[in-house]
Amino acid sequence: MANTDGPTRERISITAYELLKEKGVSGLSMRALADRLHIKAPSLYKHVADKDEIIADLQARGLREFGEAIKKAGKSRKAKALAYRKWALGNPHLYEITVSIPLLRDRIPPGLEDGVTKMIIEITGKDHAHARAVWALMHGLVDLEIAGRFPKDADLDLTWKRAIAMIGKA
Repeated sequence: MANTDGPTRERISITAYELLKEKGVSGLSMRALADRLHIKAPSLYKHVADKDEIIADLQARGLREFGEAIKKAGKSRKAKALAYRKWALGNPHLYEITVSIPLLRDRIPPGLEDGVTKMIIEITGKDHAHARAVWALMHGLVDLEIAGRFPKDADLDLTWKRAIAMIGKA
């Protein structure tokens, strides 16, 4: 009878996500993952090629979840921008691995990044260059907020309101 408790690609993916949520990107190592799965680190390589495969899997998950959050926000630019913030703040480690380290484009499902990029363009209502500038603005605000870089008395809701007002301009 087969050992159904051993690591499978799905269990590795789920466990990597749990580890990421608890420890962040810096705590995601093959050794830590193997320990969680109660196996030796070299045994992971029977199921995944390398750590980049795990990172790409997490990045794909992040892009899919982010895309779903934006879709559920509705059609208004304001709702979509606020959904960006809410998703990022609610998933800081998944957000980090998805947008703050190099995207492993050759290892994520084809078209996934393009679909999310299209959503950012829809937030702006303008061209790709404008969308990149808007994404940088939202990304910067979220990064600073996650890092706790704003003073405690900063009205971040007002900051986001002003940022959103700037999205459609220019």
